[in-house]
Amino acid sequence: RLAIIDLSEHGVEGPQRLTSTAYARDLALVKAIGEKGSTVRTSDQSEIAVFWYEDSPLGWNRIANTIVRQRRLDPWAAARVFALVNFAMADGFIAGFEAKYQFRFWRPETAIRAAATDGNPLTEPDSTWQPFQITPPVPDYPSTHTVLGWAAAEVLIELVGDRVAFRADSLTLPGAVRAYRKVSEAALENGLSRLYAGIHYRHAIRDGRRQGRSIGRAVAEALEPVR
Repeated sequence: RLAIIDLSEHGVEGPQRLTSTAYARDLALVKAIGEKGSTVRTSDQSEIAVFWYEDSPLGWNRIANTIVRQRRLDPWAAARVFALVNFAMADGFIAGFEAKYQFRFWRPETAIRAAATDGNPLTEPDSTWQPFQITPPVPDYPSTHTVLGWAAAEVLIELVGDRVAFRADSLTLPGAVRAYRKVSEAALENGLSRLYAGIHYRHAIRDGRRQGRSIGRAVAEALEPVR
């Protein structure tokens, strides 16, 4: 694998045990808030789910471009931002997908429909349950969307700071514009979007955040400018 950093130092612990109370709690949450016809999910949460549904590199490169222009970075500094943001997301993809196929944990859509087979008395099956957004055809854990978002965000935070107010748009929700006061605020929302969409457990998002932050910081530190 062609990674910028040693990804063995940025692994994840693994998904929850199917028989645990924590797993049952996470399943119940995504079952309620991520259902296609959910009455629990707010209109803003629904917008977040669709807004952030697009591929991570597309959205985060646009965010990087917006920040570069706002800060009026010179060509060298701008090139450095784009290079490190994309290096971090590339390493996030590698690490995230390696973990996905190591653990091969089922997605909420499958888990909810087959809850009678998980050995957990606290979960209940629903054979008709559908997620708000289409479930990608890859394993659940970790949420690589979250990994990439935080990896990109940590690079931006390292290079330009966290307190950067900006506005962002989305290819999956044309015409919508969302405003953020901090880069980390956007990254947090990006991760939560997968819960609202019904396609990831909270645990996969939480661990994706840890992995993404770790990778982003390491990339920014490993590739410091030559002085």
